[in-house]
Amino acid sequence: MSGIPPIGARADESGTGRRGLGARLRSPKTIAGLVIIALAAWFVLVNTSRTRIHFWVVWVSAQLWLVLAGTFLAGMLAGYLVRRRSRDRKPRA
Repeated sequence: MSGIPPIGARADESGTGRRGLGARLRSPKTIAGLVIIALAAWFVLVNTSRTRIHFWVVWVSAQLWLVLAGTFLAGMLAGYLVRRRSRDRKPRA
């Protein structure tokens, strides 16, 4: 029952490592992530021309911002899946 705080202690004093929303939003990791997302969104929005994409066999014409947004989302999904998989492999104490 390590997740239960001792009697009389507040939930944030129990040592479980849980932080409030404000503390999580101020963490350097969260700030860096938000900056990267903002820069990627800006980059996508300023590149509005049409482009041709070669998919191994066929050529496709699409708006560049759609290609960039799709690539960014695919990268986020790949990062999430890799992070989740590596977290599951760590030995548990």
